[in-house]
Amino acid sequence: MKKWFLQVFLTALITMWIQAGLDQANIIHITNVWIDASSWILIFFVIYALFEWTAHISVKRKTVHR
Repeated sequence: MKKWFLQVFLTALITMWIQAGLDQANIIHITNVWIDASSWILIFFVIYALFEWTAHISVKRKTVHR
């Protein structure tokens, strides 16, 4: 449970950081609530999927080296 919470927390922080960067670069405009929410959810799930994929690959490599 603790690992999952930390992963979600880090994913949320990274998502907010990416979204703020995209807003400053004028790629997305966070003045619209729906654009803000939908882009946050999309970025969150992409980052979360990357975390899961990285964890899966690292576990696979640990079992191969044993």
